Amino acid sequence: MRTLISILLLIAALISMPLQASPLDDARAAGYVIETPNGYVKAHGNVSPRISVLIADVNKRRREAYLRIAKKNGISAEQVAIESYAKRQGKK
Repeated sequence: MRTLISILLLIAALISMPLQASPLDDARAAGYVIETPNGYVKAHGNVSPRISVLIADVNKRRREAYLRIAKKNGISAEQVAIESYAKRQGKK
């Protein structure tokens, strides 16, 4: 019985994982962060230092990914960033 309960709790935890929002999703939902057409995020109004750090980290990771994808495909990182924004907005 104990094993069954443990398995059920594990399954419940695994199912709920995709439902948990990321810090970026939370900041977006609260209106602190917006997506920009250049493929990055920026603060919307005055934000806390914690949100500023989040924005810097997200943009750093995106920049690294855009550069990697651009190099692999022989295009500019800016082009990758713009395409990324378009896909996030459902335009492609």
